[in-house]
Amino acid sequence: MQDFNRVLELAIETGQIMLQSGAETHKAEEVMHNVCRGFGHAESEGYVTLTGIFLSLKDSSGNVSTSIKRIEDRSTDLEKISRITKLTQTLLKRNDSQSHSARHMTFDEYNANLIEITRKKQYPMWAKVLCGGLSCGCFTMLFGGSWRQFYVAVPAGILLRMFLLFLIRLRLNNFLLNALGAAFLVWVAKMAVTNIGLMNSDKIIIGGIMLLVPGLAITNAIRDTMAGDLVAGNARMMEAFFVSVAIATGAGTMLKLWSLIS
Repeated sequence: MQDFNRVLELAIETGQIMLQSGAETHKAEEVMHNVCRGFGHAESEGYVTLTGIFLSLKDSSGNVSTSIKRIEDRSTDLEKISRITKLTQTLLKRNDSQSHSARHMTFDEYNANLIEITRKKQYPMWAKVLCGGLSCGCFTMLFGGSWRQFYVAVPAGILLRMFLLFLIRLRLNNFLLNALGAAFLVWVAKMAVTNIGLMNSDKIIIGGIMLLVPGLAITNAIRDTMAGDLVAGNARMMEAFFVSVAIATGAGTMLKLWSLIS
């Protein structure tokens, strides 16, 4: 029974990390089933939504245990998704009953690998901020901006990235986070253009807003829907829709205020 409960615990923890790292719901279900099968429990049923994970496991005696995990925070970490997927595939391969030559992976070994993946730090904060600024500048050029606008868009993107990090620490919801971020970007772009002059702020604003666009949410919504997870697909699409509304609300409000005071 101890091994049975530990398999359930490791499987749902694996699914939690996947979902919190930005994986599709069907991908989180797949890795949970892989963990259960890898440790000799083929009869498992998982159901994953954006805010919760449900996993049931049946032992050899027919007893069923169910575990539920609430998901509150979600971000994007594609490296974790890739490494966990590879780890579960390795677990299946090494613990395959027909593979007698392979060295079986124990609970402790799997858990140690999972902890290592979880604790692995992403890129340093200065790199994220700098890349945010460069992305803003590149998008500005992509939408037809000049090199002069590029040099304004880069610091604007850096300031936006720092402002978003500050808002995240305040634990604001996604709507306020994106609305305030868009408004701040418009204010920075308008202030820069006003002081520098002879420049249009539209391309700078568009380039910066691309940092806020929920591209991964839209992509995962489509992939979940195509995989048959209609609830998760529609939920992600609604999430992306409200984020888009928040961006438009923040940017539009600041543009209107600027036109009134200028």
